[in-house]
Amino acid sequence: MNNAVLSCRICEETHPLAPVSHCAACSGPLDVRYISNGNGSLLTDLQELSSDRALLPHRETAIPNRTPLVPAPRVSAALGIDVHLKLETANPTSSFKDRMAASAVKAAQEFGFGTVLCTSTGNLGAAVAAHCAGVGLEGVILTPAGAEPLVLPPGAQGTSVFRVRGTLEDCRQLERDLETLFPWGFLDGNLQPFAVEGIKTIAYEIVEQLDWELPDAIVSPVASGALFAKLAQGFVELAELGLVADRRPRMYGAQPGGCPPVAAAWADERPPSRVTPNTVARSLAVGDPSYGELAIGAARMSGGAITTVAEELIEPSTELLAEDSGVVADPAGGVAFGALVELVRSGAIEAGEHVVLVVTGTGTEPPRVGIPYRAQEIEADSDHFLAALGVGRD
Repeated sequence: MNNAVLSCRICEETHPLAPVSHCAACSGPLDVRYISNGNGSLLTDLQELSSDRALLPHRETAIPNRTPLVPAPRVSAALGIDVHLKLETANPTSSFKDRMAASAVKAAQEFGFGTVLCTSTGNLGAAVAAHCAGVGLEGVILTPAGAEPLVLPPGAQGTSVFRVRGTLEDCRQLERDLETLFPWGFLDGNLQPFAVEGIKTIAYEIVEQLDWELPDAIVSPVASGALFAKLAQGFVELAELGLVADRRPRMYGAQPGGCPPVAAAWADERPPSRVTPNTVARSLAVGDPSYGELAIGAARMSGGAITTVAEELIEPSTELLAEDSGVVADPAGGVAFGALVELVRSGAIEAGEHVVLVVTGTGTEPPRVGIPYRAQEIEADSDHFLAALGVGRD
């Protein structure tokens, strides 16, 4: 375990690394914070960074192999900038959520949990199922009954799926209720601070793949804000470690017009407020972004911005990215690419600048012949969940 603590985002009270969901002092959200060695550096052994584990709460976390960072010459020529694509589609279950699942599952093992539960409409559920299967833990997934059926990866027979009659937010509330009943790991609860730490390894990899040079700008889709905030954190940590120049790439986030809580807050210079998602970019349909304020702070501190891409532009932007790069992204990739085009058009990104576009998930249709499983349909109520398990309250 690394030299780290949990720190409250509100009152800054610190707590030992433990599976807790909220600050004991004020009930605020918790983040992992790494303790300085007293010399102004986060670590003394900088060579550990090459394993992508130097600044993770649990050093033996099995982050998946590095994903490719590839040049996009046709996109670069069309936009007059130097574009590289960070292909998170190359992760084991085809999205960046594998990094979250790897970090969360390692934490679950360290804390002695035998079961990990998450709320998901797709990518996170597949990632958690795969990583739980890899180490012999039981996975439990809550998903809205109205969403498309989850496709679980081969080997995930130990995962149970519950289709909840309600919205994604109803599933998250049920997850919070269940955390008070079961000694499990919960991605949206006691494992959350550890899960999101895995995301920042994307930033580590980008810099290493660019021979320890920083790009001028990063363009990434934004959902809960965790990806965006943790990317920014990764670049800051590299500077604090003395491995890159003490500057940040400008961070540009992109949200769909049908679910823009962070972008709207950025435009109005206020904290994010809940919206009702209505977007084709399903992976970005997070109406209550838990890391929204951190994402806004990351954009502001880096000189970037959070932008909105109109719904009618998402599909053509996704198709244009595929035509000009050969990369088949999901609609979140189209949102990010649409934002990149507009940022160049507006002059926010200038001619000749070096930009990395983060492609978070694949648009390739997953095989529908994956593992067979039976999803029980339940109400968004803990008693119904207990009944589905065949147990009752004591």
